[in-house]
Amino acid sequence: MKFICSKESILKILSIAESIISTRNSISILSNVLLEAKNNLVKITASETSITFVSEINAEILEEGSVSVYCNRLYTLVRKLSGNEIEIFSDEENVVTINPKENKKIEYKLKGIDSDKFPPVKITDNVKYFSIKQEIFTEMTKKTIFAISPSDNRKFINGVFFEKTEESIKMVSTDGKRLAFIKKELSIREIDNGSVIIPPKILHETIKLCSNNGDIQMGLTQKNVFIKIDNFFFISNLLDGNFPPYQKVIPTEFVGNFKIDRKTFLESLDRISLMGDKDSNKVILSIFDNELKIYTENITFGSGKEILSVDYIGNKFEIALNIMYLIDVLNVLSEDDVLIYFKDSQSTISVRQDKDNDYIYIMMPMTI
Repeated sequence: MKFICSKESILKILSIAESIISTRNSISILSNVLLEAKNNLVKITASETSITFVSEINAEILEEGSVSVYCNRLYTLVRKLSGNEIEIFSDEENVVTINPKENKKIEYKLKGIDSDKFPPVKITDNVKYFSIKQEIFTEMTKKTIFAISPSDNRKFINGVFFEKTEESIKMVSTDGKRLAFIKKELSIREIDNGSVIIPPKILHETIKLCSNNGDIQMGLTQKNVFIKIDNFFFISNLLDGNFPPYQKVIPTEFVGNFKIDRKTFLESLDRISLMGDKDSNKVILSIFDNELKIYTENITFGSGKEILSVDYIGNKFEIALNIMYLIDVLNVLSEDDVLIYFKDSQSTISVRQDKDNDYIYIMMPMTI
């Protein structure tokens, strides 16, 4: 195998492959990428036990062939080499030679593995795909994925719940103490109604590639999710289990709410968090007569207090919350103002955007 390609093109694909591959892989071949050169294209495949990534780049193919090589070392070498084009060659012993096309005095050799030993990629032909705008997919993912519980033994809350109905798609996440919900009115006729739980890795990798233009193609089976975006293709296992009945925990009754400037609120919480207890992350919010007092204390370092102006008329209200849970949601919202709805100090609060009723974030309170 021998080919010449753009450094920028192959580097972009190798960077994705590098993030796909787990550093804790017990199967050594899964630390490799598969390179296949044929018909003026180089196909690059990376696989972990639960997710596979495939992409192609245009190249000048001098000799067709294939080889499997250690991804991290290849990626690092290509990134550090000078020049705009890279030449890659593998011999009969699967030794891979890498050098800048413009400078034959620079040459590196990596020991590769026969391509037949790389796990085959199984792509189902009868997958039905539907389109989602990249901008919408990115927004829905960013506003939910942060609230999952990635290391919980309950696998069904390790990912994002994806639900398709007649007229909408919904994404929901929870870690048992908070929940994020978003809905978009989209009429998708290509697939049947249903729901799955998508692992976070494929979502993270997909939104890295998303822009404000174009669509992604998404396909679902009972066991897998398939995502196509431009010339990038992902396959991932779905998570098993039954997602909790989230509709039952979204509150519908409140006694009050206040509106506050999101950026001002976020900056205050960020400062206050410096003084809080890092184990509990507790912060106390007290509201009365258009003023919100934010307070925390730490027996070792001291305390912090800030008072902000809000739109609120009602009885005095006080609640303790996890400050990091508040910071997380304020970081992913985009509107200038947010609304905080509450019932009492023992009930969940709801965070919403001022002009967007399709996003809801709820948090359980802490003991004051």
